Amino acid sequence: MRFSNTIWLTCALLLGSAASAAEIRHNRIAEGSGFIVVEGELKPGDEDRFDAGVQQYSKGAVLFQSGGGSLITGIRMGEIIRMKNFGTGVAPGTMCASACALAWLGGTQRFMSSSSRVGFHAAYRMTNGAAQESGVGNALLGAYLTRLGLPVSAVIYISRADPSGMTWLTPDDAQSNGIDLTVLDLAPDKSATSRRVGSAPAVRSGAEYHYVTGLDPNGDNWLALKAAPDLKSRRLLKMPPDTPLVVLGRQGTWLNVRLQDGTVGWAAARYVACCRHARN
Repeated sequence: MRFSNTIWLTCALLLGSAASAAEIRHNRIAEGSGFIVVEGELKPGDEDRFDAGVQQYSKGAVLFQSGGGSLITGIRMGEIIRMKNFGTGVAPGTMCASACALAWLGGTQRFMSSSSRVGFHAAYRMTNGAAQESGVGNALLGAYLTRLGLPVSAVIYISRADPSGMTWLTPDDAQSNGIDLTVLDLAPDKSATSRRVGSAPAVRSGAEYHYVTGLDPNGDNWLALKAAPDLKSRRLLKMPPDTPLVVLGRQGTWLNVRLQDGTVGWAAARYVACCRHARN
């Protein structure tokens, strides 16, 4: 769902400090649309409560405030968010780190402000009271980030800090490592200002792009953009022939793609061809 910048900031300012205990809250905006607020440590089982809550919305966004918690819970929340095609945000002056940051990455739109703190480190396990990097955990982390369509540079960046440290995301780091996000702040007149960083959402002039092709003109003549690499997953929209696409990754016979408007989803590879050059 695409919320206006003003709605994002208003909800973030109102909800970001509303509670200190770990909880999952729902804030309905319109029929079928709402904000989900996740605050506190992410514990095993929270992903089930989260999933049960978000299923009541067809459109929505998730606001996070958490120092982290369970790796599996964070990954599962991020997968649910991506399948629902929801956006994610971190309120001004608040933190979303470790497992929370992984869930935040699941958003098809990602928001933070210049005073938000989004932090990453390698997966770990506790051994005799000490945190040690986990090979299995980092394998799960890398696979999840790849499913999100993040490039190798982003995977390395996100997992480079050891368990005792933290890599705090900056707009410049997001830009250089292909992590799409929008930085939102309030101008002196209280209006919302934004700037998008990360990989370019649109096809630049002269750049190569993929496109939809091979459809049956006597049939439906459109290709479904799916929420996940699965025929049974939710359809996000219909793409007519020649729809330009940026390919972010691949899983089997599915391509993770981004449209001109920034929408991210999955398309059957057999109906996507390369390449054309964008013109002015």
